[in-house]
Amino acid sequence: MITNIAKRLQAKALHFVRWATWLVLSCGLLCSPWQGIAAQEPFQWWKGNLHAHTLWSDGDEFPEAVVAWYKSRGYHFLALTDHNILQQGARWLNIASPALEETFQRHLHRFGPSGVDQRIRQGQLQVRLRTWSELCALFQERGRFLLLPGEEITDACPEGTLRIPVHLNGINLRQLIRPAGGRTVLEVLQRNIDAVRAQRQRTGQLMLAHIAHPNFGWAVRAEDLMVIKGAPLFEVYNGHPVVHNKGDTLHPSTERLWDIALTFRLAKLRLGPVFGLAVDDAHHYSSFSPTNANPGRGWIAVRATRLAPASVLQALESGDFYASTGVRLRDIQRSTNQLTIVIEPEPDVSYLTQFIGTRRQFDASSLPALTSPTQSRPASRRYSADIGMVLAEVRGPVATYAFRGDELYVRAKVISSKPKANGLSEAETEVAWVQPVVLEP
Repeated sequence: MITNIAKRLQAKALHFVRWATWLVLSCGLLCSPWQGIAAQEPFQWWKGNLHAHTLWSDGDEFPEAVVAWYKSRGYHFLALTDHNILQQGARWLNIASPALEETFQRHLHRFGPSGVDQRIRQGQLQVRLRTWSELCALFQERGRFLLLPGEEITDACPEGTLRIPVHLNGINLRQLIRPAGGRTVLEVLQRNIDAVRAQRQRTGQLMLAHIAHPNFGWAVRAEDLMVIKGAPLFEVYNGHPVVHNKGDTLHPSTERLWDIALTFRLAKLRLGPVFGLAVDDAHHYSSFSPTNANPGRGWIAVRATRLAPASVLQALESGDFYASTGVRLRDIQRSTNQLTIVIEPEPDVSYLTQFIGTRRQFDASSLPALTSPTQSRPASRRYSADIGMVLAEVRGPVATYAFRGDELYVRAKVISSKPKANGLSEAETEVAWVQPVVLEP
């Protein structure tokens, strides 16, 4: 695949002026196949990742190498979400360190001299980073691979002597969203979400924001997630090694945050559910280890009739997708009476499906957050074990839960016995999360 890409790059380089003109005129077709292409079946699972970085910000690889990594491994869609920037305009990167020199030489070998724009300025080697439009022209294929424009809106909230990192991803943006700031974490979240919603309304294009790595810097509390408006998505799993998916002795895990937020949004605040994503948050593409933020750790599969931005985003907004670190699902069947999960089984792998939810008559009391002398920022309050109970467990490739009728919601978690390749810990196994079904009273 890389050889074919290099040949295409070389051919385009020989006719650069004509190609550039053609690209401008045809970008609307190549980069924005808004109508998509129908799947062969009425519905199909499309695999993708909504959080990845390149040398446009703090990733360690050129954007075309990043896109090639995902496409060559069967991903159907990808959003490059560099920090506070869209991949637009001329950007020349100084090759000013041994690590960058090594990356550049590897890139030159893979894509060929005519596939890399380089120059010398004041004795410094510079390489031009490919834009999103160029990446679309090189990689996008109708019905096979889709690129979504994205940005990690990287903000912070001052709190005493701290600056709390508050990050969101804007997906399918048309214009850069500048960090909006705010006096509290909740205000920072809401103002940036509102900025994405305003752009969506102004442009008429479907786009969304999702909350990134809520436990990074212990930024997002359950009390924030339960009241946020306009962002029904957050990262329940992020593949970066420093984002604390599992929480600690003072802070709840991202799954616990999810259940607390779901319970109070549905039972008390009437705000609707929050859906959980799995993402890579990839930064490191050449050296793979549990201490690096590598690609391939977390992904989602949306169910849609076609591979197009609108179809992908509509599936996300409606919760018609699952999140995974490796487990593949064949089907998710929802009815008024039950939820059934059909797993795509692998040989010699066992599966345990947990059906998790909160019943309507739950204990809504809470206790103050735990504190420690070294913890300067309060954590989420402590809530009853009634919230996010394991309602049932089923072993095997097919699991069904019959609703009792007193549940606020039911979600599913599929735990496999297969060790997670390049996981964040040796004990990690592959998992999938099915979005909550909200039950009417």
